[in-house]
Amino acid sequence: MPPSLDTRGDIAAAQLAFYVPIAVITFFFTVRHAFEKDAGQTNNSYPFRNPSFNRELIQASSFYSSFLLSFTVRITGGALIIAAELVQPSVVDLFLAAYILFPAGLAILMLAFLGFLGLAGQHTVSEYRRTTYLLRLIAFIAVAALALSIAGGLLGTHVNPDAHTGLILRRVAAGMYGGTYLLLVGATFMNWSYSGLMRTFRRNLLGGLTLALLPLGVRAAYAILDAWSSSDIFGAELSSNPALAKLNPITGNFIFYLVLGLVMEYIVAIICLFFSTIGMQRRRRRHHRH
Repeated sequence: MPPSLDTRGDIAAAQLAFYVPIAVITFFFTVRHAFEKDAGQTNNSYPFRNPSFNRELIQASSFYSSFLLSFTVRITGGALIIAAELVQPSVVDLFLAAYILFPAGLAILMLAFLGFLGLAGQHTVSEYRRTTYLLRLIAFIAVAALALSIAGGLLGTHVNPDAHTGLILRRVAAGMYGGTYLLLVGATFMNWSYSGLMRTFRRNLLGGLTLALLPLGVRAAYAILDAWSSSDIFGAELSSNPALAKLNPITGNFIFYLVLGLVMEYIVAIICLFFSTIGMQRRRRRHHRH
């Protein structure tokens, strides 16, 4: 009998169906902003021959690229799960790679969120040195959490049997994700203190980012609970607390994994992309008129 997908495999297939379209859209905007930036720098008659707007295009293209990377991670994770369940004989490395990508994708999503937060505060709060230091600190913590979650995922497996160190690294990384989220909340409200100086489209973008903080917070909380739900990355050694055990994304209740993990990330991505795209479109129309 040929292998078939279980519940997690079905979720992975749905993951591909949802993420591939927005990845294509994000790729389109990334290329479009990059093209407009290059055209504005080389053609004096081009509508976007404006240094300030060109800088915004550069930033927007960079931040769309971050979201594209985040979507690519989720698409890759889904594809790995499907491949792992269909390939016979089973290849444990496919499962391992997919399980490591799940927490790692949160760091990339937070970095993308941070980038759009900087775009919202451009020419106002983002220009202050203390804000620059704060944004760099947040980025550093997110990258460090990414590195620790990858290392922690590898330790305690056939790659390296040091399970205790792997558990510590995964839990430290989860705590850093929580800390990164709190700093993002602080940076967002710091931006609001300068909202009176912002252009309308930046204020609207900031409003969208503020709205996205709620699902991002749920996702960060789930990352922390996930780290304590099991002492190994495969979910074989579950917590003695039955409530925590159900939250494990591998062997726990898949409803929690789907809603608290994937759906929350998807909502954050949709909100950020919607408000950033609307803002850039309005900015573009104003430049066409001038």
